[in-house]
Amino acid sequence: MDSKKTIHRLSTVDNAMSLLSLFLKYESIGLMDVEREMGISKTAAFRLAVTMADRGFLVKDAKTKQYYPGPILFQLVRKFQVNDIITVSNPFIQELAELTNESVYLSIRSGNKYIFLTGIDSTFPLKVTVTFGDEIDLYLGAAGKLHMAFMSSADIDTYFKRTESEYTASNKLAGLNELQAQLTQIREDGYSISPGAAYADSAGFAAPIWGLGEEPAASLCLLIPMARLTPEKQSDFVKQVMDYADKISAEFRRKQETINMSN
Repeated sequence: MDSKKTIHRLSTVDNAMSLLSLFLKYESIGLMDVEREMGISKTAAFRLAVTMADRGFLVKDAKTKQYYPGPILFQLVRKFQVNDIITVSNPFIQELAELTNESVYLSIRSGNKYIFLTGIDSTFPLKVTVTFGDEIDLYLGAAGKLHMAFMSSADIDTYFKRTESEYTASNKLAGLNELQAQLTQIREDGYSISPGAAYADSAGFAAPIWGLGEEPAASLCLLIPMARLTPEKQSDFVKQVMDYADKISAEFRRKQETINMSN
């Protein structure tokens, strides 16, 4: 990992990406949704939506005033559907969920947050479930820490400076030095375990899904209630999550390389 590398993000671009991520939660969105979910002013929400609609990334219903994904997005999806991480991962997620009978999910990093995109719930009455599309702080949960661990050192430092007060105010978490040590251990081990951080009374096991990029394309995460977790199961889950993350990585890279060769 290049410790000198950092990413300078444009707030307007970041807002545009956050707006598009709202469609993971809603079929359509209004300006009030944009204001509430993104924490921006009514004027900023209006300008952002109008600009994205003008460029074809959104479509506005004249009657309801609601916005929907625009034609540009659908063109991009059709062009790169073979490279879709969800399409590649779903069969493996299904296998792992059937093997463990626990909840299995796929997440991606979105700036300083992470989002669960797809997954399967456990069939047990007592289970851990997540909401697709919700943005969760990276320091919460096995998947979030997994994503953070493989960020560049400079980006991790920037993240800590932005979130230090929020992080240290949480009575569920220790200090930043401990988190730094956890991230180092995750990079060395190749997986992440987190009991009860993002979801109370639950444990998470996460491993990276690699594409051709410098950071993981996604994270494969298994979630289980603490009441059902034993030392033997913990050892099995670590191995199973890592094995299936490797299987997805191999298939995802193969598809990416195929696309690169055809271009």
